Formats: sequence, structure tokens, C-alpha cells
Amino acid sequence: MALTEAGSVRLNVKPVQGDLRFTLITWGVLLLLIGLWEMLPRLGLVSAIILPPFSSVAAALYSLMLTDFFLGHFIVTLREILIGFVLGTAIGFAIGVALAIWPTVKRVAYPFVVGFQAIPKIVFAPLFIAWFGFGETSKVVMAVVIAFFPVLINTMVGLESVPSDAMRLMRSIRATPMQSFLKVSLPHALPMIFAGVKAALTFAVIGAIVGEFVGASEGLGYLVDLYNNQLRIDRVFAVVVVLAAIGAGGYFLLEWLDKKLIFWRSEENK
Repeated sequence: MALTEAGSVRLNVKPVQGDLRFTLITWGVLLLLIGLWEMLPRLGLVSAIILPPFSSVAAALYSLMLTDFFLGHFIVTLREILIGFVLGTAIGFAIGVALAIWPTVKRVAYPFVVGFQAIPKIVFAPLFIAWFGFGETSKVVMAVVIAFFPVLINTMVGLESVPSDAMRLMRSIRATPMQSFLKVSLPHALPMIFAGVKAALTFAVIGAIVGEFVGASEGLGYLVDLYNNQLRIDRVFAVVVVLAAIGAGGYFLLEWLDKKLIFWRSEENK
């Protein structure tokens, strides 16, 4: 405890206590969901064919990871996701910058970009298979097509929302356009750009799996389709758990990088 200037007693409640409370609540909710997952099929409330017990899925995941083919499928999907994510992020950032700093380019190209985004991307999957074959290229292209748009929009909106006073200040000190971009526009837009990058990662996972559903002979999406046809629902759930771990792991890694690289956002929120 500490005594304030007004003489009142102030409790030194550390932020970590609040974090610990929310962590415990999160783990409690997770354990509750796992318990429901285990009990519903055990009590006959849900067919085990539709929803296998959690323990069966855990056993299927363990046996699947011990097989000699799982690692190969895992690496294929992970490679498709990472390449699609990196290319999609780079393309979305480049187009977003071009649309933000060149109004003429935006007036001409923006309707086409929005129109392309309005198309359900799954319709492209058969076309990409026809154009690029059944290999990894068609899945990477699918991931790029789905992942680039959130980065594009967030980059464009972030750069366009730079305060006009800041830009006038840069012009008053005779800063070049590149200096204004690197020292004012980009730092201001980075928090919003990073939000788009995090969304792009989850979309890249979706793109790669959709591509593998449509036509593939390897990858985690191929395994899901295979086990679903064999009614090995426990293994389907096991692969879904692996995909969730990939997406969540990548997202939290980007969240950590966000806090480390864009440190000025935390200082502004204090």
C-alpha cells in the first residue's frame, strides 16, 4: 500500500495480477469446452461419428504424428502458407502504397481491386489447378490471392490518415517525399498495416487449405479430405487441431513482433 498526497490509502495493484486473472479465466473456459467436448459423445447426446470424444481426437493426433508420412504433409502445407503469406503481404503493401501516394493510380485501379475482392476466391481454385497444376504453386497462388487484400486496404487507409499538419510541417522544412514517407507516413500507418498483416496470415492458411481441398496429393488439406472420405473423423479433427495450432502460433508470433517493433503505439496508449 502507499499513501497519496490527499492522505488516502492507495493499493499497489500490479498489472500482472489482472493479467493472471484473465489467464486463469481463459484456461478455465478452455477446460470447460474440453470437458463438454468429452462428455457430449460419451453421454450419447451427440453421435461419436459426428463429434468424437476429445480423448479419441488426442489419441488420433498422437498416432498421426508418429506416422512416417505426417511430417511430409505438414511441411508441404506450412511451406505453402508461409510463401503465400510473404508474397501476399508484399504485393498488398506495394499496391496499397501505390494507391495511397498516387491519386491517379487509385482512381483508375481501385474499382478493379474492389471488384476482384468481391469475387468469392474459392471459384479460382479449379482455375489455378488448371493453370499451375496439382503441385504447390497453385496452392501458393490461392493463398496469395486471399491474403493480399487486408494488407492492401490497411496500408492504403493507414497512409491516407496521416495528419495534414504533420505533412505540412515536413514540407516546411523542405523534406523530400521519400523523407516524409519514411519519417511520418510509414510510422503513422504501421499499426494499421500490421493489423492487416496479422489478418493476412490467417487468410493464407485458408487459401492453402482450400487449394489442397480442390486438388492435391499431399498436404494437411489433402489429409482432411482423405480421412473425411474414410469416415476417420477423429483424424479429421486431429488435422484441424494442427491447422489451428499453425494459425494461432503464427498469429501470436506476429502479435509479439507487433508489440516489439511498433513500440510507440504502447507509449501513446499510456
